[in-house]
Amino acid sequence: MIQVITLNESLHDRYASYVNGRLDARFGHDLAWARTLRDAYGVQTRHLVALEDERVVGVCPFFLCQPLFGGAHYVTNPFPTYCGPLYDSDEALNALLQAVTEKTSSVDHAEVLTPTALPEEGSGPLPFVDKLDFTYVVDLTRGVDAVFNSLSRDYKRILRKTEALDDMDLLVDTDGSHLDAFHKLYVSIYAGKHGFIPHGRQLFRAIFRHFPPGAARIYLAKVRGEYAGAMFTFWTHHEVYYGWSAVLPDSAHHPTHFLIWKIIQDAAAEGYRWFNMGEAAREHHGLNHFKRGWGTEVLEPRRYFIPGRITEPTSRLFDRVGWTRKIIARLPAFVINAFLSPMIRFFL
Repeated sequence: MIQVITLNESLHDRYASYVNGRLDARFGHDLAWARTLRDAYGVQTRHLVALEDERVVGVCPFFLCQPLFGGAHYVTNPFPTYCGPLYDSDEALNALLQAVTEKTSSVDHAEVLTPTALPEEGSGPLPFVDKLDFTYVVDLTRGVDAVFNSLSRDYKRILRKTEALDDMDLLVDTDGSHLDAFHKLYVSIYAGKHGFIPHGRQLFRAIFRHFPPGAARIYLAKVRGEYAGAMFTFWTHHEVYYGWSAVLPDSAHHPTHFLIWKIIQDAAAEGYRWFNMGEAAREHHGLNHFKRGWGTEVLEPRRYFIPGRITEPTSRLFDRVGWTRKIIARLPAFVINAFLSPMIRFFL
């Protein structure tokens, strides 16, 4: 018989061992990510562990968010990617989701966000499901030459061009020593380009503090000694995940292509199975076109909504006030960094 209990200190080692043994584990399953969210935004860990005769047969990351606006709710990962349950059988999955449903009765709702659809056989307790953004992944097991051959003609041309340039340099930061340079670019570009509030330095500092060396890396491009772009990546389990980026427009040097290709080359050389390019909204045709050009496979994440005190899915606060994006995009970077970024914790 399978029982599900909330993760406690006595289970940490068994939880970590189970996650480390899974090909589909991601950084969001790691306890280091839970500690990062706790330190940066006060998010509480309520991870679930399925046990069969004391053997772990499934886990589900589960965070309790208590925003200032909106009711308390659970989610398997607040951002930036989807990390759903890991399980050995439909029986284990069903037990985990039953526990999710029971816990949700005391809060507004819960969301189980998964990179691909859950099997219908084991996901009976989940009454609402939405298709989310597309996720794009590069299969690195093919080898770097095969990956290059799968790129679009334009990308091949761009990469050959960047290799011939002698005024662009690469820096790889594995300990956060270049975090300030990354964050300065990130704040100035991310808000203006996307209209979203960028994360504060405390999140990125917590990542470097809690994850082991090399699990978080910033790739930075310099053009004639000036930073032209940077990408914050996670290197965990079998996947390299492209989490956040900040790249200046530069049609001569193409720092975006330069950095992505360097990450792919390093990830393949180190034996990683996947390079995850992250998500793209279904209606964002330009971004989808860009990510398809890298010879990617497409995943279709799912949002499973579990009702608690509210009975049907509602739009998230930021989606209900989309006009704020136009305001954010026009604010100076120092205003966003000083006043808006620290407020993220009140809206998760």
